[in-house]
Amino acid sequence: MVNAEANSAVPASARPIADPGSAVRLDRDGRLLHADARISELHHALGGEDGGVLALPRLLDLARHALRLGMRLSRPVTVFGPDVAIDLWCDCTPDAKGVDLLLSQWREQPLPEAAGAAPLPASAPAAENYVHLRVDPLGRILHVRSPLALPADWQAERVTLKPVGALIATEDGAPLVLADCHNGVRVRLVGDGRCWTLHRSRDDAGAGWSLQLAEAPEPPQPEAVAAPPPLFDGERLAHMFGSQIGPALRQPIGRIIANAETIGGRLEGPLRADYASYAGDIASAGRHLLALIDDLADLEAIEASGFSAAREPVDLADLGRRAAGLLALKAADRSIRIDRPAEDDSLPAIGEFRRVLQVLLNLLGNAINYAPDGSMIWLRLDDGPDWASVTVADQGPGLSDEEQQRLFNKWERLGRSGDGGSGLGLYISRRLALAMQGDLTVESAPGQGARFTLVLPKL
Repeated sequence: MVNAEANSAVPASARPIADPGSAVRLDRDGRLLHADARISELHHALGGEDGGVLALPRLLDLARHALRLGMRLSRPVTVFGPDVAIDLWCDCTPDAKGVDLLLSQWREQPLPEAAGAAPLPASAPAAENYVHLRVDPLGRILHVRSPLALPADWQAERVTLKPVGALIATEDGAPLVLADCHNGVRVRLVGDGRCWTLHRSRDDAGAGWSLQLAEAPEPPQPEAVAAPPPLFDGERLAHMFGSQIGPALRQPIGRIIANAETIGGRLEGPLRADYASYAGDIASAGRHLLALIDDLADLEAIEASGFSAAREPVDLADLGRRAAGLLALKAADRSIRIDRPAEDDSLPAIGEFRRVLQVLLNLLGNAINYAPDGSMIWLRLDDGPDWASVTVADQGPGLSDEEQQRLFNKWERLGRSGDGGSGLGLYISRRLALAMQGDLTVESAPGQGARFTLVLPKL
């Protein structure tokens, strides 16, 4: 028997609603397929659409949990409308096509100040231009009210259940985190150019947050201050690396490469294939680093004020054969054939043996890197009354006129990445050719490969 006197002491708004419960049907994606009038009204009041995802986040979370577990779940849940908190009991029964929710033992209470604007904290200034938001405990927007015309991004159907941090940012552009901010912090709204002052308070019913944004004047712009000089000059740092740091790194990097090759080659015993592959990657990265150290050392040398190349007799045909032999295995890995000068060919010129070989190795290495698998690379000799030349021609993608203009610039990669290059090889090669009183030129067109020609004085 119900004690009528005791029941009368409970506010009418907080008494359970005597009914058999509300039935809700969701599909496996959380879309609302069926609901009674009360749930449907609440769903639409929170920005939900017919056939859309259920706009009651706590019920939706419980339904999805039941679907993930594949089992029936029953527990008390508190859901929030624009101006009401509802305590209820939810039974979730999942099946192959969705989940059924039976909602019973409803107990409603109005949220504090739901009928009017939430009172500002004592620290908040009064403002005619304001935006008031009610936010759920998970930081999702439930309701927005303002006398102002807000941007399209702030229409109710677009902001409901969106995280606050996705729509409000601090002055430095970081998403707003309610738990970390303080009253009076300046913020900006997505799609709105104005500056606002934020004041927040916890809802008494535990429904999340009440936020009041008051329009604030723009902060004064600081006077322009000249940028401080860089701590390091890039060119000076590169030169210091080549002459001082590089030599100190060669020995330990060499050891790393040697050990990685030993591991990758399984010379110390059997090893899992993936570990052997990792070791190969380490060795390859080490070789790229050594090549960069070499490039930086060469860069320092050729840009020194007193740099000059030796003038000695060289045979361009012999140097072409040597370069092709040194890179034969690299080319064979991609089934690329190098058509080198015949053994009885000879083309005397004047240059520095080591530097000419360095240039040809760079040109051939680039050709192998960028030519298609199974293609050909040609080494061709030519001469004139006072000059001799060797040309490296490939069947690669070719170069546009604009790319050819940039090709010999320092650090130029033509937008390529991931090939281990430094963007210094062709710059150094051309500087070496000029130092030997010759030149390095290119002829190319898109889709027609490239021809790099090293020209030197004829012996």
